[in-house]
This record gives sequence, structure tokens and C-alpha cells, in this order.
Amino acid sequence: MGITKMTIEEMCTTTQKQQFDRKSAKIEATAIATPIIAFANADGGTLAVGIEDKGEITGIDDYMTNINEILRASYDFCQPSIMVETEIIDCIDSKGEKNHILLIHVPQSGELHANHRDEVFLRVGDKSKKLTFDERMQLMYSKGARYYENEPVYGSSIDDIDMESVAEYCKKIGYGKTPEEYIMQNKKFMISVNGRQEMSGAAILLFGKN
Repeated sequence: MGITKMTIEEMCTTTQKQQFDRKSAKIEATAIATPIIAFANADGGTLAVGIEDKGEITGIDDYMTNINEILRASYDFCQPSIMVETEIIDCIDSKGEKNHILLIHVPQSGELHANHRDEVFLRVGDKSKKLTFDERMQLMYSKGARYYENEPVYGSSIDDIDMESVAEYCKKIGYGKTPEEYIMQNKKFMISVNGRQEMSGAAILLFGKN
């Protein structure tokens, strides 16, 4: 997601955005589940725990009991659970002392996630927006479509692709290589499954002979 390439200074000063947020280590585990869910339901993102909203570094070392609760939030308060990755980095806090920041990397998910109160959130800009029932259903349907498009179609191969259609498309977008190269070099179209190459749902929907 690229967030780990940010310096600590950038984490403190940057505007909180679509794929980055910062939280105090004093935040309750139930509360931190909200941005975790919002990231997973959107494009993924990273939470920096130990940095206050206004950018002050307070670190996590004095709050380890609460940090342990926070580390379980993606299991205890997210339905279904979200498989996050965590990282602890060294820092100097606002008192000039050695401390640490916890980074929680949240992947984009193909599932719809809610909290323990069955509330669904979506990251929109720098906010975790609580969805209405209609918005929740729309997100669920869109995730199902996206999941289907990214999945390999069982038993398919490049022979199932109409190369004349691909050639016409390549001409329209100004792609200079062959239609076969366009399909083979697009990771969203060709997926490796147990040593063989199968076509994704998106490839079959766009360019399939049948």
C-alpha cells in the first residue's frame, strides 16, 4: 500500500486520507474496529497507532495493555474477521524519549465487514462513513461482482479468448503489441492456478468467445 514508505514526520503532518489514518494508543479496541472495517470495505489502508489526531507522537509504550486489546480488534469486533498485518517502528515521542508506533496494515477485502453491532463502515476520503441499509446492500453487490471478476474461470485458457475482439480493443487504446501479449501481460486477465494459466471472470466477460 506504500504507507510504510512514509517517514514518521509525514505520518504526523499529512492530512489523514483515503488510505491512511492515525489514532491515539488510548483509543478503545471497539472504536479502532471502525476504521479497520472502513479500510477493508474500501481500498485498504494503514492505521498509525501512537500518533494523536493533531500529529503529536505519544507512542504506545505506556499503553501496552490497551495495545494488546487493539491487536485483537480485527478478530473480536469485526464480522467476519479481517486478516491485518502489524508492524512496530521506533520513534522519538513528543517528550523526547524513545518510544514506538504501531502500524496496522488493512488489506482490501472481497467480503463485506461489519462491527459487533452489525454496523458497516466505508472509507470515504478521510472519514469512516457509516452506511445505510441501501448503501450496505449496494456495497455487498459490488463486492460480489468484483470478487467474481477477479476469480479464475475453471478450465478456461487463452484459447477461450476472442483475439479479434482484443485486437480491436488494443487498436482503440493505442496498444502497440500483439493481442496475445496484451492478455498475457495483464495480471487481472490471466491467473496462475496450480501451474496452469486460467482466465479471470473479467477476461471472459470482456473478450470470451462464449
